[in-house]
Amino acid sequence: MSLRLIRPNPCAEIEDMPTYSRPAEAPEDLPELLRPMIEKYRDEAEELRRLPDELLGHLRTAGAFRLNAPRELGGFELPLARSVALIEKLARIDGPTAWIVWNLNAGFAAAFLGETTVEKIWADDPDPMIAHSSQPGFLVPDDGGFRLSGEWKLVSGVDAAQWLGLLAVILEDGRPRMTETGPEWRFCLVPRDSVTVRDTWHATGMRGTNSNTVVAQNVPVTADRMVGPDAVARIDRPLYRLPVTNQITSGGAAVVLGIARAAIDEVAAVSRTKTGPDGAPIAQQPRIQAAIGRAAAQVDAARALLLTTLGELDAAVEDGRVATEAQRGAVRGALSHAGETARAVLTSMYELGSSSAVYESSRLGKLFRDGLVAAQHAVLSAPQYEVAGRTVMGIPAGDPTL
Repeated sequence: MSLRLIRPNPCAEIEDMPTYSRPAEAPEDLPELLRPMIEKYRDEAEELRRLPDELLGHLRTAGAFRLNAPRELGGFELPLARSVALIEKLARIDGPTAWIVWNLNAGFAAAFLGETTVEKIWADDPDPMIAHSSQPGFLVPDDGGFRLSGEWKLVSGVDAAQWLGLLAVILEDGRPRMTETGPEWRFCLVPRDSVTVRDTWHATGMRGTNSNTVVAQNVPVTADRMVGPDAVARIDRPLYRLPVTNQITSGGAAVVLGIARAAIDEVAAVSRTKTGPDGAPIAQQPRIQAAIGRAAAQVDAARALLLTTLGELDAAVEDGRVATEAQRGAVRGALSHAGETARAVLTSMYELGSSSAVYESSRLGKLFRDGLVAAQHAVLSAPQYEVAGRTVMGIPAGDPTL
């Protein structure tokens, strides 16, 4: 099968390209369509420390890993804000499942990679599993190509993946090659069997994500298996005009907000049946009502900010404009705000759950553990506000990943 990706006329369809059929279901219907299977297997995923094969099969069949893949390859090619909204809804059902859907949705890479690489990855399957990691390793030039080495922790979904997208900094004479904005980096596509996976994922939350450690030693990487920060897609449509980093980073914020919303819903449901000392449901207590109302407003506001800032990026590329640094900085701030909000809301809901939340069998307790672990992701951390702040003040961001 030949999948020749050429830069087309922006107003024309790509012709003479073999295609896969897109799943019949609308992508926005996927969360409710998949809910029964996710709920059936989420406890088993916790025990296995990975998603069961049966659940992965249902996710693949439904097209959950095709959200940003080109339509020629059977992908939905969703605008970024729509993909993130879908992942947030999945996270209300199960955070680890949504996290895997986020981290293995790397179909957008087909618009950037070399023709030979795309043909190899997608030749026999419209749902290749590609797990990615943004912790940097190192690339050393070698005989017209590069050699990749390093250690990447927390590579979610690695045991289900056939391919890995690993971030690496290019070294020259043992030091990072520098650009105007910092070290020069690439995402590298390498086969799963070219690296070593260490079983390190023994965590207190998000156990089903199989976020193990990957080690590479002098793995050869050719130029057509690499994507840089300024890469220009060979499929010239709006989604693929977005910076590569925006394609990768936003799903984590959706997951923590979805988990936080699920915790609110869990406490609201329990409060309708749990009684206080007076024998009345605690839902009738003003303090409970206020706490839940405040938490819901916080999550809804953080979700609206996230989707609004992402929507502005979508609108820019749809109009043929380049998103400004200020717009990209606003997204970075929205990601940090999502993590900050999720931590606060999960803590307040855990407090309302009193002693019932401490048991392993508690749904609220699991949501609390999953949410706080997910919110530890670096892209959701408070230091990201610094980049956002510089763009607000009109100071160059100085961040090559922005």
